[in-house]
Amino acid sequence: MLFLALYTRRFERPVSCVVKGPSGSGKSFALESALKFVPADTYQYFAGMSEKAIVYSGMDLRHKHLVIGEAAGLASGDGRAFLRQLLSEGTVRYMTVQKTDKGLTGKELPTVQGPCGLIMTTTANSLHPEDESRMLSLNIRESTDQIRAALLAQALGSRPNQGPDFTRWHEFDRLIGSGSVSVAIPFAASIARALPLTHHRVQRDFPQVLSLISSHALMHKCIRQRNESGEIVATLEDYEEVYDLVNGPLSEGLELAVPVHIRELVEAVSTMVNSTGDYDPFTNGVTQSTLAEVLKKDQSSVSRSVQKSIELGYLKNQNPGQGRDASIILGERRLPHGYALPCPKDLNQLVP
Repeated sequence: MLFLALYTRRFERPVSCVVKGPSGSGKSFALESALKFVPADTYQYFAGMSEKAIVYSGMDLRHKHLVIGEAAGLASGDGRAFLRQLLSEGTVRYMTVQKTDKGLTGKELPTVQGPCGLIMTTTANSLHPEDESRMLSLNIRESTDQIRAALLAQALGSRPNQGPDFTRWHEFDRLIGSGSVSVAIPFAASIARALPLTHHRVQRDFPQVLSLISSHALMHKCIRQRNESGEIVATLEDYEEVYDLVNGPLSEGLELAVPVHIRELVEAVSTMVNSTGDYDPFTNGVTQSTLAEVLKKDQSSVSRSVQKSIELGYLKNQNPGQGRDASIILGERRLPHGYALPCPKDLNQLVP
């Protein structure tokens, strides 16, 4: 998903992503792995960034991605506002005050130019709503199978002459970007008609979906047809690949679905019964330690998921307060079971 997002930098609406997960879950590994496949001059990477650093940097971010290893430094203040403007407007202009021998005077800093995309990681369950609406949230898998696979990969270690030749991928990137990058999506209107209208952020998500489809078509431009205007024509295959990658994150952002670890947690509370069979998940609370035991996860991970589930209204803590044992019951809100994007087979008859 990150690799495909990095290819959208060539369009007027590059895709932005935030990778979420607890510490040590593999967020940085996923990000660094994707970056290896594109040339270093296609992005600007920073481990962190203070709130006003971007307006003082004078960076040229036109058709690049700004990559921030940890979002914590931009948690509040003007930094997020600058990023929002950059992502929405494609430019940031900032006036500051300087002392001179004639007193205070206003001075405009060099304009930060876009358009650009933003990719960053965070351990937070959620960002400011204005930030979330401009980005696709990608949740790192927190399953035991995922952890086992990571451990086995570490056990095998790196081996000589193993893995891809990144130089060839960089050459491929430059080849794909040569010539016209215009893409026509003949079924775009059909997708638009099928999208849910229950959340305003769909108006920002839809252009990102189109950028991802265009990005995938551009990667395959040598085997895609062109229309009379010379545009690359996207096919259903391009949509199918994007659908598999983005339908989950998009549905979660539009509150039509929830991440797997949230669903597993809420379902565990709703189905848990005691030895006598008279457990009522709406009145008798479950402790976090019990949930951790049932889910076979550490308490810190379960606590993080519980907090998010309470924020979303799926669970409720009957015994809130610092230092108290939580008593978790079902909340008033029920788990959703929907998806945002139309199934590819439903668009099949509309593709030439």
